[in-house]
Amino acid sequence: MFEQLFKAEMKRLNLRRYDVCKILDCTMPTLKARLQNPKNFTLGEIMILQENHFELPKISENLSI
Repeated sequence: MFEQLFKAEMKRLNLRRYDVCKILDCTMPTLKARLQNPKNFTLGEIMILQENHFELPKISENLSI
């Protein structure tokens, strides 16, 4: 569920996974792991995503942090 919402945000922002990896300074396998288990996102990564216009409140509703 989270991964689908994240992909929808990427599409809205016209970003590809490669772009998100560059923004977060991570590898593709790391991003994939984060999407499969979103609790592994760090606070710093979440802040970077918000700075890059990701609408995380919509996404975070699906997290039980």
